[in-house]
Amino acid sequence: MAVVVAMTFMAACSSDDDGYSVPGAEHFTRDMIIGEWYQPVGEGNYGIGHYMADGTLTSTNVIATKSGWSYSVSEGYWDYSDGIVSYVMNSQSIGLLNTTTKADEQIIKLTKYELQSSSLNMDLVSGGYRIVDTYQMNVGETRQAIINDSEFKPQEYSSVSYHVAGVDDEGTIEARHLGTTYILVKSSIGTAVIRVVVNDSANAFDEVLQILGLPLKAITKEYGTTYIEKVKEDGTAVRHYNLPDDKVMDIRLETDAGGYVNIIQQFFSNNITPDEVRAALSRKYDFQGSAVDESEGPYSVYTTTWQCRRVNVLYFEKPHQLLVAFQDGHNYLAEYDDFFNYILNRNFTLSEVADKMNYTLTDADKSRFGFTTRAPYPFYRVDVMSNPQGYVYSAKLYFDDHVTFHDTEYYINRYYYPTSYQDTFFSLQYSYVLQYQESEDGYLQFFLYTKF
Repeated sequence: MAVVVAMTFMAACSSDDDGYSVPGAEHFTRDMIIGEWYQPVGEGNYGIGHYMADGTLTSTNVIATKSGWSYSVSEGYWDYSDGIVSYVMNSQSIGLLNTTTKADEQIIKLTKYELQSSSLNMDLVSGGYRIVDTYQMNVGETRQAIINDSEFKPQEYSSVSYHVAGVDDEGTIEARHLGTTYILVKSSIGTAVIRVVVNDSANAFDEVLQILGLPLKAITKEYGTTYIEKVKEDGTAVRHYNLPDDKVMDIRLETDAGGYVNIIQQFFSNNITPDEVRAALSRKYDFQGSAVDESEGPYSVYTTTWQCRRVNVLYFEKPHQLLVAFQDGHNYLAEYDDFFNYILNRNFTLSEVADKMNYTLTDADKSRFGFTTRAPYPFYRVDVMSNPQGYVYSAKLYFDDHVTFHDTEYYINRYYYPTSYQDTFFSLQYSYVLQYQESEDGYLQFFLYTKF
């Protein structure tokens, strides 16, 4: 569930509550508000308010990290009358669905590029910058940031997420990783914003990793209902698609007994060369080396992590195919998250949790009201603590290397609500919170489960 807070800069008025006239307010019009506005809300957080001419409104709240981002969207309506923007948003908040928020705000400043407003409901002033353009870029591409306004003289450039795309002092944007970021361009007459969407459409075939771990139902939504499928006696299945793509001819999916994809084979056409395939794979995965198979010929080996599981990516040159599969047979993040979700929402003693984890408490453990034990990848150890009465109140799972927050979002979204703190989530049962911490290079250090 997402916490959606209506954008606080969505408003206009010609005077404040004391009757003081706002300079230039008589020139404020409805048309000046229409469009998209970017609002910074502290480090790593921002909002996008989109006012449409038909009176509809969307508000997007974003939490950006070094490794990715998460967002939530609410929808509503807006109206401009006598200097006041009134809006009604259908929002979501912790524990509540489809709640309605109404607010009125007055403009303090409204130009071609900037908007500041004051809430009439609370003592709050906020502002935003107009999004003037959207650039679609591929990984590795560069492009000059351009504001099509002869009066606009750029003085400073910055990127909301340099992990996705960076920008230098001259305004040259470099696309680095898949995702979306915003380039802020400051000048003497205001700040304009350029949205940058980074993809890898030239080599989109290796986005097949997105399929790994999904149920066949989700695959059908993506690839359609035209396929050949065989279900085996053990409940596993093999599904084959012929694809209308000039580079990828076929894709073959194997599932586990639960119906989730665990092996992917992708067959390429002659429109993409082996060198092009290897170059695209090297940009996203860790190259391990090359070898030769007696029947399939030479192949290249890559590894990565996906949803906190190790993944092998093998490219076989002779059959011109890609083979993607999990290295490990168990999804330990899901198992541990399920386990501590169950433990923290109930009253379990330290000894009971130790027994469930096949750990024998020592006298030293009992005296410090906690124990530490090893854990499998994506973790390397876990610390469990209890209060003096012996009941467990926290667990700390330390991650192994190269696991990002993005890898864990699928599991977090199952059980948790975001909060106003980007690194803290509530459990659905509200008896504990989940916190995480990242290292300076953007990788996860630990999950901390703490009971209220």
